[in-house]
Amino acid sequence: MTSDRIVAAAQVVLSAIYIGGYFWTLGRFIVGDVQTPVEWKEVLIAIIGSLTAGVGVVLSFWFNRSRPTT
Repeated sequence: MTSDRIVAAAQVVLSAIYIGGYFWTLGRFIVGDVQTPVEWKEVLIAIIGSLTAGVGVVLSFWFNRSRPTT
């Protein structure tokens, strides 16, 4: 396996872990499996907002990058 293929595989795996973890976490909040104190509301909004922005960054990486033509 070449170095480029290893990097590409790592990018795919890390992206899948991040996106999967994001939706798993968000789903647990929506379903109600996660119970948090009311005092944490502002902090949780900030954390979920940051994670949501990260999803946009991952999607931007995959859909906006230029690929070499063969």
